[in-house]
Amino acid sequence: MTARTGPFAIDQPGLMNAVVSYPSFLDLEPWQQGSFHFETPLPGSKSLTLRDCAIAALADGTSTIRYPGECDDYWRMKDCLRRLGFTVDDSTEGVVHITGRGGEFTPGDVTLDVGQSAVTTRLLLALAALRPSATVIDGHISMQKRPNKDLVDALRALGATLQSTRDGYLPIEVSGTRGLKGPARVPGTISSQYLTSLLTIAPLIDGGLIIEVDGELTSKPYVDLTLDEMAKFGVVVENHGYKQLAVAPQAYRASTIDVEGDASGASYFAALALLHGAKITLTNLGTRTRQGDYAFFRLCEQLGAHVTRNADSTVIEGPGSLDAAFDAPVDMTKMPDVAPTLMMIAPFLRTATRIEGLATLRVKECDRIAAPTRELRKLGIEVEEGPDFMVIQPLGAAARGRRDTVDIETYHDHRIAMSFGVLGSRLPGLRILDPGCVAKTFPSYWKDWQRARSVPRRTAD
Repeated sequence: MTARTGPFAIDQPGLMNAVVSYPSFLDLEPWQQGSFHFETPLPGSKSLTLRDCAIAALADGTSTIRYPGECDDYWRMKDCLRRLGFTVDDSTEGVVHITGRGGEFTPGDVTLDVGQSAVTTRLLLALAALRPSATVIDGHISMQKRPNKDLVDALRALGATLQSTRDGYLPIEVSGTRGLKGPARVPGTISSQYLTSLLTIAPLIDGGLIIEVDGELTSKPYVDLTLDEMAKFGVVVENHGYKQLAVAPQAYRASTIDVEGDASGASYFAALALLHGAKITLTNLGTRTRQGDYAFFRLCEQLGAHVTRNADSTVIEGPGSLDAAFDAPVDMTKMPDVAPTLMMIAPFLRTATRIEGLATLRVKECDRIAAPTRELRKLGIEVEEGPDFMVIQPLGAAARGRRDTVDIETYHDHRIAMSFGVLGSRLPGLRILDPGCVAKTFPSYWKDWQRARSVPRRTAD
């Protein structure tokens, strides 16, 4: 793996000493064939970390969050909470202490930079709706392209004032009130993050909050994560089949929380084990998890992998040779974040793979249907792109025999970069552009990729 280095700038002071150095491109070298055993912890779950930070800021007292997911999204959240006047103490490695005031905020207008973090954006829009002073929320150009209109409309209906020059896109100015009053209504088909943000502030609303969900809720596991984290801080939610959620007025209690490994990040190691016949042990993610992306291991089992699930760890061992295929379309509705990982396994399967349930991928950090389709086609891989599906053909002779180097655009999207890292472990000639975008959720990804590549192989006699 060769690299040209350059700075990946973080434009807010206090975030990882202001600048983290990343390569500006990486030439990936395919891994030596042969089985190997690799053991590693995963970064802490980004989804859990951000939810816990926001809830801790609303609790009364000091909460301790251990093993948070160190990444740009988390650094942004900490910076935003500090700007809102909360005490955030991260002086001890692997631990952050956040002191909340039971829903009270420091007065004064403030501007927040959320970077590329959609979860931070949606959570802070809701928190700002409780804050009488003006809060301006803005972020990276890719975040400015992601819709928030349905959440903005819901917060307006509750009584907050929100102004956006582009109908719900960032930047947004919020002037809130402690006099918010429900009920609220959100569509279930766009983003579960809208529901998560409303649930997070619901206990602090006088009279509580009833939230109605229009249509079928996508990504239900992410809502389950929210409900679980709220419960850890002492708040109970009545869930009526994901059609209506009722939250009585309650107080969050300061708590000590341990963040488990990130199940989305686990998908890359699972795919690497599958493609290389390797045994990979993930030491901080197991059956205790409620993260929906943990179901990715079941897909690997369908392709011949052996998975051992323990309470707090998972071991996956790929087959000696990958000669398998799915016998039906694969529905990724409940785990859309790991769909790009599956896209990189598909070219090595025996027959074409149809991946469905991808509608929400159109409005992520980039269009996660169009972008990987474009990049896979550069490599000579046949892909059919539909409005909410993809069909990926097995590698043909042209793709297998290609000798030139192909630049892979990452579109400022960490999951595009990391998933093509999986492909580049088997397919030669991939150059990953802007590999530093992985800092959004997994800053050590390329370091861990190289560690796994360097493990001695055991070849057959």
